[in-house]
Amino acid sequence: MTDIEIDKVISGLESVGDHQYGWDTLFRDPKTRKFWELVYPPDGGPRVLRPIAARDARTVYHAAFHQIRDQIHDYWLDGETLESVTFVADYWQLHFGRTTISPLTKVEVRVDGMTSCNGDEQFRNRLCEQIGKAVEKFDLTPSAACIISFEDQSAIWISLDPCDYRGPEALMISGTGHWLSM
Repeated sequence: MTDIEIDKVISGLESVGDHQYGWDTLFRDPKTRKFWELVYPPDGGPRVLRPIAARDARTVYHAAFHQIRDQIHDYWLDGETLESVTFVADYWQLHFGRTTISPLTKVEVRVDGMTSCNGDEQFRNRLCEQIGKAVEKFDLTPSAACIISFEDQSAIWISLDPCDYRGPEALMISGTGHWLSM
């Protein structure tokens, strides 16, 4: 890809941030949600634009993600791993690195075309089976749903439909420097 072609492509991408030890820059395509990195080879060769997996992007460009950790954006959790699930009385906490999502409404786990809802006999097992999986996509649509999709095509679906609320909020998201409730 020539420099002109690279410039044309990156003009349609969002800049996420730079690598902390170099000139390399991480971009994200807002249409496809895929990450791209613009690399300047140390030998002085031509720069290269190449795709990078969300999990790798979060590792290589951790400083860039750290700088925007207090902003809520649609790639907020992309590449993060569900580290643990905490069961608290009548709700759950999903722990992704420094971010905790607490669903306070209807929750479904969707795996291989099967759906398990909170209250179902196998719901806790299906929810815990998501531990260790990396997030591919995080969608937060007010009055509809929060959907956390994993790389293996499974998903945790949290209803944000007002008719599913059990209290004043459906969801709380907390972590270092940020707090959101819906």
